[in-house]
Amino acid sequence: MPISALHIENFKGIADPERIPIRPITLFIGPNSSGKSSCIHGLAALAQTVKLSAPTRALVLDDQYAQVHLGRFIEVIHSRTYKDAIRLGVEIPGVRIMTLRAKNAAAAPPVTVAADYAFKSTRRTQELYLENALMTAGTRSIEVKRTKEGHYRTIDSAHAQEFKARRANGFLCTISFDSASRFKEEFLGTWSSLEAIQLEVAKSLSKTLYMGPFRQPPQRPYPTMGAAPSEVGAMGEHAVAMLANEYIQSHSRPHLEQVSSWLNRLGVSKKIELQRVGRSDQFYVNMTLRDGSSLPIADLGYGVSQVLPVLVQCSIAPAGSTLLFEQPELHLHHGAAKKLGRVFQEAVNAKDIHIVAETHSKELFHQVFEEIRGGRLSTDQVAAYEVRRQGGKSVFVPIGIELEDGHLEVSHPWGSGLDAN
Repeated sequence: MPISALHIENFKGIADPERIPIRPITLFIGPNSSGKSSCIHGLAALAQTVKLSAPTRALVLDDQYAQVHLGRFIEVIHSRTYKDAIRLGVEIPGVRIMTLRAKNAAAAPPVTVAADYAFKSTRRTQELYLENALMTAGTRSIEVKRTKEGHYRTIDSAHAQEFKARRANGFLCTISFDSASRFKEEFLGTWSSLEAIQLEVAKSLSKTLYMGPFRQPPQRPYPTMGAAPSEVGAMGEHAVAMLANEYIQSHSRPHLEQVSSWLNRLGVSKKIELQRVGRSDQFYVNMTLRDGSSLPIADLGYGVSQVLPVLVQCSIAPAGSTLLFEQPELHLHHGAAKKLGRVFQEAVNAKDIHIVAETHSKELFHQVFEEIRGGRLSTDQVAAYEVRRQGGKSVFVPIGIELEDGHLEVSHPWGSGLDAN
């Protein structure tokens, strides 16, 4: 399932505890350096920790292979002190947790799963470690606490008994077996619940896909090097490789057709075509313009190459994904940026994904709300936040959305004039 809420505290511009609900389309707007990207970076940090499978590091803030490079702990924590912790967490709705009484997941009632993690760092070695974690599934909670000796203990709300715990991978935890607890029902119940909760967290974070504001420039041609990427990458560097793999392996090529359709909707080209360079692993990317001319992508406006990975990500992302975009409208004409709102609507309605974006585009913002007014999105499918810098910290102000008898009201100056269109 896509992530439905982010918990964040003491991270970059965010000082106080925040619970940020995430809807199928979630937008952050505000001036430069207000903290619009903080929530996106928090989710990206959790996601890359899971993907990099770094068992010795509780949280990956920076790495040679990281997608988002945030720096050292002391540069990321808002309070700028090693005494405090960064707190990050997620909520995932509609999860069926298998228990000892419900022998399979299908028999269990759906609940919302939440996982909250607190991270600290040593001063000398800059090693991040998990201070504590709280996992909940419905009304049941399981807490993992770090002891003075650097070990972990687990406390389950279902009973008073404690069990030893250990870090399994990154911030994920599991319970240690020992001869005294191996066959106790309480132990097995806690162990199975903790494993099930964190499996869902890991699954959702592994399908949290980040794209940053700096993207690969157009190439001539594009090398694929036999890669089989599962996402387009932070700079969109794998977008053409993903289309090329479909081009080679499939006769129907639905994603290539979908991307062509969206490019046509944006008004930047009628069609995208891939051409293999002989038998090599290189591909030319050509665009057919509205006047019928076919040109290499490198000979077109820069915005075409910048929006292409956004469209590829939206098309290829598996169901249950959470897509993170910084400035998805980068280098687009304002008319094309506006129509990107329709693309997002089509993507979230076609598959079970959430799109989280920070944007400077009033036109994109407008179009998302036009989709509500036109009945193609509901008010429950959209969340928008104005981010302000106040008192040395980022403040998130939810933007109210009300639709009644075809009249749409949006509690932000950018929303003025929507009903006049």
